Amino acid sequence: MATDFQFSLLENGLDFLRSSLEHLTEASAIPHTTPTKVEQLRLVYQQKRHLKYALLHLCSSIELIFKERLRQQDWRLIFSDVDKADKDDYQSGDFQSVNFKDAQHRLETKCGVELTEKHRADLKSLRHRRNKIEHFGAVDSLLAIQSSVTQMVNFLIDFVEEAFEEDGLEEEEALLSDIRAMLGNCNAVVEQRWKHIQEEVDRQYSTVECPSCRQEALSADGGTVKCLFCNYGAESQSAANEYVSNVLGYTSRYAVVKDGGEWPVRTCPDCGSSTFVVEVPGAYDANDGYCFTCGEAHEAGELEECYDCSELYSHRGDPGQHICSGCFQARVAKDD
Repeated sequence: MATDFQFSLLENGLDFLRSSLEHLTEASAIPHTTPTKVEQLRLVYQQKRHLKYALLHLCSSIELIFKERLRQQDWRLIFSDVDKADKDDYQSGDFQSVNFKDAQHRLETKCGVELTEKHRADLKSLRHRRNKIEHFGAVDSLLAIQSSVTQMVNFLIDFVEEAFEEDGLEEEEALLSDIRAMLGNCNAVVEQRWKHIQEEVDRQYSTVECPSCRQEALSADGGTVKCLFCNYGAESQSAANEYVSNVLGYTSRYAVVKDGGEWPVRTCPDCGSSTFVVEVPGAYDANDGYCFTCGEAHEAGELEECYDCSELYSHRGDPGQHICSGCFQARVAKDD
């Protein structure tokens, strides 16, 4: 009996999600015996291949599921230009669909979907990582991809359950059940890694979210920046800028300044390096600060901008001084 080769948008999106988890699971497999040199090279190649498709298929899954939610609201919303939406083109599938960024905007403005700042930053970071792998051949570590994909799969499963009506998921329930079971295995890998590194993380003076794996296991000390979860390491300035782009969701320093904004990297009030990020998410939606050179962290409210030099300084225990110690000493010397 002949069957049609056809997927609905939602089924197609969830199938890509399942494929992503299948590849991630395969990439995480560890051989039980010590491989020969040839076998080791083959394993490395297979691992890279599985990681690549885990990431690419996850991005495809998110895009398709977002479009299905838009389609359920109004079929015209999946067209790039809503004003040129045509029913015949829609039924034939011959049209230019909405891009990833505009799809998110329409979900919020047309469908009442709430995406937090973290969601937007995570989606942007994943898309950026996907573009690098697809177009430039960039390679991340297994743990970084593992963490990133696992977090975004968690997000996507929550999105599906919150953004779609329950009776609209009945046909895909078996597929969703398989995906949840596979995700449990990936979560277990992340949890096992944390059991291994937790004591060492606790011994660090301070930690911040890693711009690569997005786990809060990165520490900086004297110019050395290292993530204990995924082993990401970078020069302090690069790490600060990657954090601003990947975690905070900024595009580039040029684009931010061009639009009249301010790149959130300042001079550190403790070590004087230009690697102090001032918008680190803190408690109660406050912006804390973290230096990617010396590792010093400041909670919101501990810093003030000097009236004289406009640099940040810490007023721990002495709020309301309004000038930094250097400018204060300069004033005293000038009065003498």
